[in-house]
Parts: sequence; structure tokens; C-alpha cells
Amino acid sequence: MASSVATRLLLLLAAVVALTMPVSAWRRPMRVKVYVQEYLGNGSETTEKVLVRGPGPANPSLYPPNNLFGDTLVMDDLVTESPDNTSAPVGRVYGTYMVSSMNRSVHVVSFTLLLTTGRYNGSTIVMGGIDDSSAVLEHAVIGGTAAFRGAQGHVIGKVVKAYSPTHVVMELDVYASVPVPWTQAEEEAPASPLIIDH
Repeated sequence: MASSVATRLLLLLAAVVALTMPVSAWRRPMRVKVYVQEYLGNGSETTEKVLVRGPGPANPSLYPPNNLFGDTLVMDDLVTESPDNTSAPVGRVYGTYMVSSMNRSVHVVSFTLLLTTGRYNGSTIVMGGIDDSSAVLEHAVIGGTAAFRGAQGHVIGKVVKAYSPTHVVMELDVYASVPVPWTQAEEEAPASPLIIDH
């Protein structure tokens, strides 16, 4: 009898401790900074293409030909470890964006960063939000897979280099956290210069 009361008290104490711990104690912050090589326009090296032509009307704040309300484009952009277009490839960005305003420069975007090197090979970070004419864009991190399963946070994007009117480099600076596994005994050292564990 005494041992069952003691066991119940220990379980109750453990539950109280677990409920009073801040949520951040159960998550590990992560930061990823990569560079997206975007090739725009209609050339053979273009990495962003029209998937669906929208019904319109034409949006006066955007340049043709992709300026109809509802125009949807698909992207498959190379991701590198630095802004230099000859730097080592570390992944791809796949996604879509759609002209979502009839008179403002607004696109709704959904994209996934796939890392393809090192320990995080095959891990993804899923992001989404709105692109407008701001110099700095912020999107939500809404999930991930493998090393980034359950990721939450935000990403800051900005153009950091323009090689030409049709080749620009976008920096993606991801601030996220992932759940700490129950079995994790200690923090692991970062295995890649792209991942900045805090």
C-alpha cells in the first residue's frame, strides 16, 4: 500500500515538473543558411517555369508574361553553400508560387528545401507565406522531415547578388527548432557548417 502511494506521488511530481517546464526545453534550436541560385526568364537554363496560366486580369504591378491573376509557377532551384554560383551544391529548392493579387505585387509561395549532402542528406524543411515587393521576405517554417521532423520557426529571404537580370541569388536564413527526442542523452555537435546549433 505504501509503495503504491509513493509511486503515485512520484508520478504526480513528474507530471507537475513536465507541465511546468517551458516548451523550449523540449525543443532544440537550429539555424540553416543557404543560397538559392534563381534563373528567371524564358531561357534554356530557367529554373522557374509557368505551370498554370491564370484567368486574369493582368496585374499592373507585375511585368508580363507572368502577371495574370492566378498565374502559377513551379521552381527547381540549385542551392549552394555560398552566394558564388560555383560554390559547392548542398541541395535544391522545390515549390510553387502564384500571383495572388489583382493589383499588388503579391505571390503566395510554398517551397521545400531539400539538403543533399553530408549527414543531413535527404532532410527537408518546408516553408510558406507571401512574397511581395519587400527587400527582405519572411516565411513560416511549417515542418520538415528526417533531421528536421517537426520543425517550426521562420525563414528570412533576401536577394544578395544579381549576376544578370535573369540570374539572382537569394539568401535563405532559417531559424527553427525541432523536438528533442526523449532518448537524447546530450546535445550532438553540428556535423555541417550549414547547421548552426545553439
